[in-house]
Formats: sequence, structure tokens, C-alpha cells
Amino acid sequence: MINDINENDTVFEKILEPAMPLVEEESLKLTPHHNEKLCFKAFFRQLIFYFLRKSIPSAKVFICSLLNKGALSPELNLQQISYTSFIEAFDRFSPELFKAVFQGLILTVSLQSIPELAAFGPLICVDGSLFPVVKSMMYADYKKNKNVVRLHLGFELNRMITVDIAVGSGNSGERAAMRKMIVSGSTYIADRGYFSFDLFHDILKVKANFIIRVKSNLVFTSVESFPVQMPDNVKSLFKLVTDELICCKNDPHGHLYRLVRFKACGEFFYIMTDRMELTTFQVIVLYSYRWQVELLFRFFKHTMKGLHIIRHTTEGITIQFYAILITALLMLKLKQDILTQSESFDSANSKKSLNFQQPSAQYSRKSKPYQFFNMIGDKIDKYWKIGIHWLSVLQEILAKPFNDWAVNVLSS
Repeated sequence: MINDINENDTVFEKILEPAMPLVEEESLKLTPHHNEKLCFKAFFRQLIFYFLRKSIPSAKVFICSLLNKGALSPELNLQQISYTSFIEAFDRFSPELFKAVFQGLILTVSLQSIPELAAFGPLICVDGSLFPVVKSMMYADYKKNKNVVRLHLGFELNRMITVDIAVGSGNSGERAAMRKMIVSGSTYIADRGYFSFDLFHDILKVKANFIIRVKSNLVFTSVESFPVQMPDNVKSLFKLVTDELICCKNDPHGHLYRLVRFKACGEFFYIMTDRMELTTFQVIVLYSYRWQVELLFRFFKHTMKGLHIIRHTTEGITIQFYAILITALLMLKLKQDILTQSESFDSANSKKSLNFQQPSAQYSRKSKPYQFFNMIGDKIDKYWKIGIHWLSVLQEILAKPFNDWAVNVLSS
């Protein structure tokens, strides 16, 4: 929350503010090099600024043509450095430094949560995406004449933020990466590529939950049929809906699972879960919000310049991904703080909004069919989405004083 505005700070300094105590803490753990030209703090600031400025096409343009030629405002307090020293910093500083800052921000920064999801506990969407790299990166061998790295990502729906990542080769296993992310008490949402009875068993062992799509050729026996609980005004969107307790002969662990089946947009969906207390509609909607992680990958690649790899080493790429995640977190923090200062978070509307927990009571025949989806979408756009318009305005005023004028510009 923005309280006292210090007009001596620039907008850039205000963005950095939540991270700098963590950066200072990590810097104290380092042994200074006798001929150090670029310290961790200065390197961190340079990277965050670079990813904030979408208009800068490459790191080389940033260092050689803007930073070192005096084209950037001195109020930004960015250290001039040779491009060679900048690139060498990706090898000299460990990715663990950036990971520590990222994890520290996750734990210490207060961000808004989607009220409608609070009753379900932590909801983590898991997926992976490919990022092309140069052919000389042999460890990233993927296909003939094509090298890529795979970013495995855990995305928390409640706060709409990334909470965990792993970087591997293009052929690195998605299920293996997911196993390392599992935390007790969370519900993991994923697509068909994560279907594995062994993985389901491992999730249950640590007292976590899952909602995962499975293949439509699944062989199973129905043990019990559950009543299909769907609001009247969305029944036209989903056809052939069934809700059952099942067992699978090829499951070596012998668990009973819940299977929700339906047809939408001409395609059949089989969603398996261990959460028996949810309504049929809740299972469907929670799975459908897995799409947010796809939008996030698009945001990283195209808005945050994730496709332009700065340093083609495992360590360099990992640092870049963490720097992008940190930048996104800091921007989201600033946006939400400004919004909650200019207008209080609408808790009254949250209480009046459609509630996942009691769909039969909240959805009437008189309500609009898409009311729930529109309501969630509007809130996401307002409080959690970093749009191109907002980012474009932000990058143009980074060197300006953070005052009432800046708050007004960013809240418009």
C-alpha cells in the first residue's frame, strides 16, 4: 500500500523498493572481488530496468547505445558498464541470488487475492513452454537443427502470480519438474501431458490435491454416480456432463478418483480429481482457469522480451527468467498499490459477487449466462493484468518523480 509519497524517489525507485532490502541481504553474503566492476546490486537494477523498458530491442542496444552513451536519464542511477562486463555478470553471479530475491518477494510482498477463489486453498496451475536458443547450446538439444530450453512454471491462481519455476532442456520431463513443485495443501491444475497414476499417487502422498485433464481413452470402472451440479444458466455451454467415482485397473496404487466428463466447443473433456467436496461446475471452472498460465507464457515471451535470450548458458537463462518474474511481481505490486490508494478494493462487491461455494443459490434463471466469467475477467483485467497500455505509460515515466502526478497517470 502506498502511504507517504517521497517525491525524491523516481518511479523506478518506487518499483524497486520492495526488492532492494532482499538484494542488500544477498549482497552481504558475497565476497567482493578485488577488481569488481559491477556489483550485484547494480547488475540487478540494470536487469530490472531493461525488462521494464519493452521498447529496448536488445540488451546490447541497452548497454552500448543507451546506457553508455548517456541517453538515459541520470535520475535512474544506473551504472555505466562495458557490454562484456555486463555479459560476464551472468556467469559471475549465481542464479540462486535471484531465486532468493524472487522467493523473498513471494513471501513478503502483499498482493491482492481473487476473493472467489479463497475458499479453495492455494490453486497452482502447472505447465511448461519452449524458448528457442542457439544451436551451440548442446545441452538444449530438442529436435534436428533445433535447440530449445523448457521453462516449467507453477502459477498461483489465487494471486495470479508465478510461485515456482524450473529450467531444463527441451526434452526435460514435465512430470518430474512438477514433482519438485508439490507443496502440501495446494491443488495442482494441469493438462493431459501430466496424466500419470504415479504422479497422482505422489501428489496424494504429500497431502496435496489435483485437478488434471486425462485422455479420453481412459479405461475405468464406474463405482458411483454423483449428481451433476450445474447452474441452469450455463447448462447450454456444456453437453453430456457426467460426474462419477471411478477406479482404473491399470492404476498400480488402487486409488478411487472422481471423473467429470463433458463436451464443450465440439471437444470432449475428461477431468480427474481427488477433491470430492467440489460441485461439478466448480471442477470444470477451476480446470478452465488453467488457461491463465498460457496467457502468462505469452506475456513473458512477447511483452517481457523472454524470447530474446541474453546469455546462452543454463545459469544465464535462469537468471533472465528470474529477473523477468521479479520485474512482473514488482510491476503488479505497484499497480495494485496505486489502485487501492485511488479507490479501495471493492470488498462490498466481493461479498455480492457470485460465489463458487453455493452455485445453486447464487445462479438464478434471471441472471445472465456469462455473468460469472465476465465478473472474474473484469477483476483480472483491473487488478492483476499488466496490459500493454499500462506498461507503455510506465516505461515512459520511470525517471520522473514518484508523486501525485505519477500516481494519477498510472491509475488512469
